[in-house]
Amino acid sequence: MEKEMRSKRKSGRKGWLAALVVLAILVAGMGVYKLKAGRTDADLVLTLAEQGFEGHLYDAGEREKVVITFSGSDGGASGSDALAWYYKQHGISALGVTLFAGQEIGKNLDRVPLEYVENAIAWLKAQGYERIAVDGLSKGSEYALLAASRFEDITCVVARVPSYFVSEGMIGKKGPSGTSCWAYRGEELSYTPYSARKFNVLGQIIAHGEFNILAYNAGKAVTEASIIPMENINGPVLLIATEADTVWPSAEQAAFIEDYLRARDFPHEIKRLTYENVSHFALPLRGKDWLVKALFKSERANPEACAAQRADLCEQAVDFIQNHWG
Repeated sequence: MEKEMRSKRKSGRKGWLAALVVLAILVAGMGVYKLKAGRTDADLVLTLAEQGFEGHLYDAGEREKVVITFSGSDGGASGSDALAWYYKQHGISALGVTLFAGQEIGKNLDRVPLEYVENAIAWLKAQGYERIAVDGLSKGSEYALLAASRFEDITCVVARVPSYFVSEGMIGKKGPSGTSCWAYRGEELSYTPYSARKFNVLGQIIAHGEFNILAYNAGKAVTEASIIPMENINGPVLLIATEADTVWPSAEQAAFIEDYLRARDFPHEIKRLTYENVSHFALPLRGKDWLVKALFKSERANPEACAAQRADLCEQAVDFIQNHWG
């Protein structure tokens, strides 16, 4: 009887713990929404109606180099702004471009036009910026690699927790769209579909006690037609990945990219960094440490290591732009 009672108490504690974790993640999600909906501290706001893309310019006052930044599947401008803001703090001008869930553009990660970056390149060149790099996080890395493979004006790439192939789009967090993430000139690009046709993100959170959707993003049967032709990139490539990634297998995917490029005698520098503890959020947090701790076990268990690794990867990206981009 006593053993049964202990078992029930233990089960009850696990239930309460799971509920608290889910609550923390939901609160964190609300925080992400507020960040996306909040005002930007950029120097200039660009609009779809005026410039053909939505963007926030962080102007460091120099025109030799500029970095276009992209955030991931959270959408909005918070991630791209965080990257652009960080570059400005180190004397590098940057333009955060919103891919979806912005003010005037589509709300879903589905058939997002490559014209956004094409128009951003044209606008930057018209302002006198001489050399253009791209820096993307997660799905934004996919967009960055794809853009650099198509537009020769992009001569440097930073790909954070990257993917090497075009994936199927998503309708909110519910599941696959049945169409490509990306499109160009009205045509969707070849993509690798998800195996699962519906996503139960809440169920995965409860099962793992953190934001973990590896079940949906690992083990895809990647189609050859969906692999980004990265050998066409016109400059050096920095790959940043983590073994603690619970969104998709970024360490494995970054290794694939390096092997793919080396096998094709890629003529530019390839630098790959793999971290042990830092989460999928491999970008400056701007005081939002609580967010990653709410979302990821590794960030809660190893806060000092994650902070040190995040600081290092951010510094490495700046160094790459300053000293490895010839």
